[in-house]
Amino acid sequence: MSVSVYLNNLQVQFVQGSRGKKGSYSESLVLDAPEGSIINGVITDAPSFVQFLKETWEFYRFSKTDVHLVVGGNKIHGRSVDVPVLSPAKTKQFLNRELSDMEKEGENYVVCYNVLSGTPGKKLKKYYVEMADTDLIRDYVDIFKEAGITLKSLVSAEGSIISMVDKTVTSYYKTFIMQIMNGNIVTNILWVDGCFNYYSSTRCFNDVGTSAYFEDCARSLSNLNQFMQAHKIEQPVEKILIAGTETSDMSFYGDIVSAYGLNAPVSVLNQGLGSNPEKNHRAQQVIFGLSGLYTDGMKESNFLAGIGEKDKEAKSINPELKKNIMIVGITLAVMALVFLAVFLLRMSRQVVYDDLIEYNEDPMVISQATMFDAFSERRDTLASRANSIRNVLNTINTYPVLTSEVESILYRTASGYADIKIGSFDADNGLVNVTATAKDVELINQYIYRLQEQDIFSSVQYSGYNYNQDGTWSINVTCTFAQSVGREGVTNEE
Repeated sequence: MSVSVYLNNLQVQFVQGSRGKKGSYSESLVLDAPEGSIINGVITDAPSFVQFLKETWEFYRFSKTDVHLVVGGNKIHGRSVDVPVLSPAKTKQFLNRELSDMEKEGENYVVCYNVLSGTPGKKLKKYYVEMADTDLIRDYVDIFKEAGITLKSLVSAEGSIISMVDKTVTSYYKTFIMQIMNGNIVTNILWVDGCFNYYSSTRCFNDVGTSAYFEDCARSLSNLNQFMQAHKIEQPVEKILIAGTETSDMSFYGDIVSAYGLNAPVSVLNQGLGSNPEKNHRAQQVIFGLSGLYTDGMKESNFLAGIGEKDKEAKSINPELKKNIMIVGITLAVMALVFLAVFLLRMSRQVVYDDLIEYNEDPMVISQATMFDAFSERRDTLASRANSIRNVLNTINTYPVLTSEVESILYRTASGYADIKIGSFDADNGLVNVTATAKDVELINQYIYRLQEQDIFSSVQYSGYNYNQDGTWSINVTCTFAQSVGREGVTNEE
């Protein structure tokens, strides 16, 4: 029986069942992870987490070879992409180009993707493509291997849940919202006319299960409703499906959702999960873990397949490399012949060699050579220190600086669109946090587009909208500066 493991923060979901295009739920459990061992899906205390895995597998007798890992958090980045109908190899190249703006220099990435339904046109196919750091994926594999467990697949929670819902719920509804209450993280996913459209996760700061917690969840749906209005999505929402809660809360929660202006019926997810109501109820409470049991059968939807391809490429020798090896071999053979000729010449001139030995052993010559070596060592030391100083200066000049000129660009970009407040600035990572406020959500959207057009930013990321008591909308924006921004001669504005 397959085992799907979901990691995010405080708890770990274990779901057993059959894995396939129509995955089936058998049983599940949720355990508290060792304190501080997982943060945003990243294992930060490997020894304690390995011990936790060993004890869990020993007690529950899970399979050690049919294990599938679902990783939450924000270390794996993805987006939906419309791709022309191409061969598999060209499709992969196209998707890699689509994620090139997310890559960081010097880091090695692996890509995986899922085919989604709701084709936007006869000549286009919709994919959800994701990118992860290769070392991050290898860390998960190594940690589970240390616990005696072999991972068969590794996917992100975001890509996995989108693929699962796309294979199950879209046969029941075409325009709907999926909300997942996963502890203090609430996730909203939007489908429009059978096509995936939007994914967002928000942190709730009230205790889970309280009326204030449900208010937070409903407020996030209200923000999604504002998003739909801003993007002129006029199709009526057929259903709001909830996962991760109790059926008894639905009547109460439906009234709260209606109070926030969403009139679609609200119910607990049970579509596509099977025919057993009791199992369906338990399954929707561990929906992220359950998503690991659903697969389209494509190797490209598994990060481990991408790692395998990279290892295979590293081990294989291409024809060009073979040619270079042959050239090096011939060169070494010629050098060996030359060395032999030189050796024979040396033997024939033994007398001259003896004279040189006598010269080299002369005390005056040795004294002069020692003095020369001392001067050379001193010169090399000074040259090395000078190069180190130049390298440090060059490195410092690549760090961005939040100067008044850079701040003026931020304010000019927002002029006429939103009021902004510049928050923290992380010089090490080149990040500046900005809070934008406006009475119209569309103005904030236009402000975001203007930021993305600025040469001084390598990327612009933002959170969901927040509705303020004064009738305005606000959004938190994190801008990543391009290299050396703020240094003399580097700051530019389009």
